[in-house]
Amino acid sequence: MLNTTSRLLRLSTSTLTKRSPVPITKTFSTATPRLYAAKMDALKKVGNRENAPPKHEMVHFPGLMSEKRSFGDFRTVLHTGLYSQIVAMEVPVNGEIGDEVHTVDQILLFTSGKGLATVNGKDQEVKAGDVVVVPAGTQHQFVTKGDQPLELITVYAPAEHLPSSVHKTKEEGDKAEEDEIDEAPEWALKPKAENEKNGLVKESGKY
Repeated sequence: MLNTTSRLLRLSTSTLTKRSPVPITKTFSTATPRLYAAKMDALKKVGNRENAPPKHEMVHFPGLMSEKRSFGDFRTVLHTGLYSQIVAMEVPVNGEIGDEVHTVDQILLFTSGKGLATVNGKDQEVKAGDVVVVPAGTQHQFVTKGDQPLELITVYAPAEHLPSSVHKTKEEGDKAEEDEIDEAPEWALKPKAENEKNGLVKESGKY
């Protein structure tokens, strides 16, 4: 997907330079969101977003940790496994994730923008390339700082959200949680012993 996107970017720039008297920045800005949206649609097809345990196979997200993604949606669940979940987030300018406490571990990997992390009362500025670990049962809040959205990949262990969840805004996500729609499935919260007993996990790696 990245190779295709890169070719499209080069082609768009080349064509505009040769044929169009319109400044590249103005014309290119209208195409860029479509390219990001196409990339996001492709990423949604990679991981397990079904309400069922994943297959025993590799899941590869090309370019997921790239510096700029501009997904546009506040929260998108990309993959849910038996013991973890990968979620992409884009917190808008002047936005926040919300002051909250999860009963699962959370690891946040920041890929673009700047923000202020508050974990158990301690503040820490964060930027692209930083990682913050929030242990289960710990208060946390993340606020965007500056004129660019704060983008991140967050890993929950175990899952925290419905595998197919996509929330355009924080308000939409909050409502889904309040209405008990956006909840992790029971199969993603089973203990290791039970999964091994039921044959979902085998040390032999043969299924």
